Amino acid sequence: MDIRVPGWSVTRLCYARDLDLRVGYTVVVATEVGEFVGRVALTPRRREPYTEPYDILRIVTEEDARAEDRNRELGRAVREEARKLARDYRIEGVQFIGCDVSLDRSYIEVKYQSDEKELDLGAVKRGLEREYGARVVFRKFRFIERSGDAGGCDTCGLPLCCATWSGARSMGPVNVRLAKQQGVTPNEKILGSCGEVKCCMRYEHDTYKEFKERAPFRNSTVKLGEREGRVVDYSMVRDSVLVQFGSRRTDQELVSLGSLARDNPGIIPADTDEWEVPEPPQGADS
Repeated sequence: MDIRVPGWSVTRLCYARDLDLRVGYTVVVATEVGEFVGRVALTPRRREPYTEPYDILRIVTEEDARAEDRNRELGRAVREEARKLARDYRIEGVQFIGCDVSLDRSYIEVKYQSDEKELDLGAVKRGLEREYGARVVFRKFRFIERSGDAGGCDTCGLPLCCATWSGARSMGPVNVRLAKQQGVTPNEKILGSCGEVKCCMRYEHDTYKEFKERAPFRNSTVKLGEREGRVVDYSMVRDSVLVQFGSRRTDQELVSLGSLARDNPGIIPADTDEWEVPEPPQGADS
């Protein structure tokens, strides 16, 4: 299942084991840097893990809840101390925006924002480690991480993928080129709350790629019975192409790949039961 840990920009894949969990339950998760309190974001289901999952240790107890409250107070104190140290060491252009503390307080992650590409925070880190006796890590928090951490809904009406699904960031880069390959004109509608191209564009990319490998190229000539036309557009959802049979716009028809496959070699529909695979030509008898 996917667990959302407050302060972490994306949900994390975790083993539910034998625990009876529902969306919204608060649990303790064991990570490589310590134990953290998180909340169930997606209903448990059997699936192949795409990353190494964490283990869910238990449902949060009253003692865990009290420790988490104390750690929130500690996080605010650490952030304020980091600001003082940055001022003392004359480090400018940095803003400390959050702090995550493991349940046993052995690990502290400080999130910051800065326009500087290279920023030396070594002195601040050493000062915090001396003060709190814990391992301190600084992580630059970009706007895309802040968007996933804040959550909310996108224009589709559903919660943000990056806030509810741990696989949203593991699919690879998302850019305008992917949108163009899907026939979408780059505009503000394909941009998410973070200002980047929406994660769903990358999620759907492989499906569009597979469809184009089965469909004819744009502007190619296809036959449909005795008629002959030109492919002008795609409809991946309907496994069809838009064919221009005449000179007027009204002469365009949406034709399924299954209908075109009978007369056009190389076209493969999604459902091969719709058509009969043509028999290979038989050699002449000697």
